[in-house]
Amino acid sequence: MRQIMQLRINTHSIFAKIMMSFIAIIFLFVSFNLVSLALFRQSIHGEIITYNDSNLTHTTYGMEKYFDLLNNSLVGLYLDRNLGDLQKAKHYYLTAGNVIDDIQKLTLNPQLYLKNMLVYDVKHRFVLDNSRGNRLDVMFSEHYVSRIHAPGFWQQELTAASSDSKLYPVDSFSSDTAPQTDTNTERVLPYLFRSKLYPDYEFLAFIDVDLFYRDYHQSINDNFYMLSPQGEVLYSSGLTASQPLPELKSGKDWVKQSRNYYFYKTGNTTGLTYVNIIPESSISKRLIRLNVTLIVLLFVSVVISAALSVLFSKRFNNPVRKIVESIRSLNENKELARGTTNEFELIHANIGHMIRVNQEAQRSMQHKQSHLRNYSLMNLLKRIRIEYQEQGTTYEADSRPYRFILLQMNFKPRYWNEMPGEEERTIAYIREYLIQAIGNAMAGAQTFQIETNQILSVVYLGDGDDARLRSELDRIKSVLDTDSAYSFFAIAVSSYYEHASDMTSAYQEALQLISLRPFDDATHILQAGEVHAQPMLQPAALEHELNVSLQEGNDTLALQALRRMMAKMKKKHIAATRFHRFAEETTDKVLRVLHGLQIDSGSLSGIAQSIEKRHTVEELDAYFEELVSEAGRLIRLKKDTHDPIISFTLRYMEEHFSEELSLDIIAGKLNISRGYLSTYFKEMTGANFVDYVNEFRIKQAQVLLLQSELKIQDVALKSGYNTLSSFNRTFKKFTGVTPTEYRRNADAHVDNSST
Repeated sequence: MRQIMQLRINTHSIFAKIMMSFIAIIFLFVSFNLVSLALFRQSIHGEIITYNDSNLTHTTYGMEKYFDLLNNSLVGLYLDRNLGDLQKAKHYYLTAGNVIDDIQKLTLNPQLYLKNMLVYDVKHRFVLDNSRGNRLDVMFSEHYVSRIHAPGFWQQELTAASSDSKLYPVDSFSSDTAPQTDTNTERVLPYLFRSKLYPDYEFLAFIDVDLFYRDYHQSINDNFYMLSPQGEVLYSSGLTASQPLPELKSGKDWVKQSRNYYFYKTGNTTGLTYVNIIPESSISKRLIRLNVTLIVLLFVSVVISAALSVLFSKRFNNPVRKIVESIRSLNENKELARGTTNEFELIHANIGHMIRVNQEAQRSMQHKQSHLRNYSLMNLLKRIRIEYQEQGTTYEADSRPYRFILLQMNFKPRYWNEMPGEEERTIAYIREYLIQAIGNAMAGAQTFQIETNQILSVVYLGDGDDARLRSELDRIKSVLDTDSAYSFFAIAVSSYYEHASDMTSAYQEALQLISLRPFDDATHILQAGEVHAQPMLQPAALEHELNVSLQEGNDTLALQALRRMMAKMKKKHIAATRFHRFAEETTDKVLRVLHGLQIDSGSLSGIAQSIEKRHTVEELDAYFEELVSEAGRLIRLKKDTHDPIISFTLRYMEEHFSEELSLDIIAGKLNISRGYLSTYFKEMTGANFVDYVNEFRIKQAQVLLLQSELKIQDVALKSGYNTLSSFNRTFKKFTGVTPTEYRRNADAHVDNSST
């Protein structure tokens, strides 16, 4: 009886209660697992079948969705404006470039898994891919050479009289034009897409089949087939290539043959049949391995659970026992010290006090933690740190005679307004067009971009090739003229050269011909021997009129003088470079006049930068009008602040330049010192007095030499020079020639103009 009471007392201990609870839980756990294992073994075979069937269902669904997406994308390409414009485009190469851009966008779409795609233009028998275009026969004989089929297979498929789309067995292609190391041997799944509504185009998409299979295939192994509606094998994984397939009866999801399970599904969209092969041994081994694994895990779990139960029970019981002993020692109620008192009741009797103390401690802790978080955040913010962290080729010269063709492109204002920043792209299209056009017409021609806006072709010639070259250049000119609203070209054709050592001379000649381009915005072919530089000597009277008008701030007269000069240049068909040089010289002359008058010319700097974009007389006239009007305004504004000393000096010089002139004479009339007048004149005009007087006298002498029959000595006297030697020396200093040579050159220029 005493042993029974002791056992009863021991069962009231916390350790015993915890241990019994753990044993009950372990017992329930083991029972549950044994029942589950029994049921699992009965249904595992069906679950594996269902699992593999579900995997194939998801695979079929994903692949069918992919073909729906691909079909929709290809239909969208039919509706693309660029493809529609291709049939009626006047400049086929530009529209074809836009179509190539559309193909690139499709092939770069990661959801379409396209290695490349060909667009076949049925009407023109022309094929475009994502980087080039070529004839149908050339494309499949040079750039896309099949590793399986004969060279004419794909040409025959594309030209066949059918409107049905079709998938072909996996193929790989190589390029005869690419280096051996660049040969593409990756496998692709060809997909020929046709539409009855759009018979002018056919698409041949090359699907990256291995990547497509990797992303969409869901199975525990890699035994997979893809069959056409006719049962032809389109694709098989490497492990299944040699395995024959059983009869796949409709209405079923799987069949078993030769210790293999064949799961298959037929797509609703494509009619393709997808087959997964699961070996029976794989399922059996997996089932046995799974059973053994579960039993071992169950046994290990029971052992570990029992060990942990004892450990945790002791670890939990020891501190609880110490707590109970502490409560008993501190509790005044002697009843609590009796051994028969339940330990949980003892703890419960004191739990209220513990909760209150704990709540107060929690509130204090939360308050302190709030301060700590704030300090931590400030510390973190104060310690923020930001850490910042070609292959050359050798040219082999051809031994045949050759010509250089240099094409220079110029853009019109409409281009800059509507297509800013597209210069490189436009030049690239023109370059590719010239490579095709000149390369097809002239065998062995080499075309490349030599400057930002210049494309050079080296054309080798044989008997009768000159006429064909000229005909091809005329055709190129007509094509380029279709975009005449946006750009124009100068096409220079060098002389006939026979030796490679003369290539530098040929290029220099082509550059010289480019510089002789007429001053207009039309496309010209500049043939060596047909274009010549026209000399142009600006009449001294017009130049004098321009200088005087600028000095006076009379922009109307200055602009009239410039227009007369441009009219003479236009009549003599002066080259565009000479017009631009004339504009630069005139601009420099205007700036020097402003500098001499000590006028800030900063407002003209922006105007002067637009000279190179002026391509016609009308545009240059507008430039001069803007330049001279602004300069005249600045000069008039300067002269509005009247300077009596400078005004008197200049007026006296103009009225008495043929007489003796000196600083002493003018200073005496102004009642100021000679030194002060010299310094003040230099400061206000930018030139010393003697040079200013001599320059004015020489300009007057130039007018007399051209407009009168006076002797040189008489011209010298009327210009204020008492000795002929002094006049000749000063005249040559300012003009570079003697008065006699100046008059003779002017007469010769007049005779040439009359002729």
